[in-house]
Amino acid sequence: MLIACEALTMSNVQVKNLDEELHEQLRARAAQEGTTISDYVLELIRRDLRRPTRRQWLDEIAQLPKHNFSREEIYEAIDEGRNRR
Repeated sequence: MLIACEALTMSNVQVKNLDEELHEQLRARAAQEGTTISDYVLELIRRDLRRPTRRQWLDEIAQLPKHNFSREEIYEAIDEGRNRR
């Protein structure tokens, strides 16, 4: 029986021109989280990529239903809600 091994390839990202203060802040934050700088930055990247881009977010907002409320009506509704508390 033949078993094929599929090699997992990983890419690298290098950050250039990282000033010492920023590097120290990263090191401290990673230490607070109990992880390495590399793993901490990788989690930051993953977290950022789970969020929609600014363009996607704006496009979603543009699809929301429009309203015909005047500014005064909005202010009155806010005041009314505050007065009910």
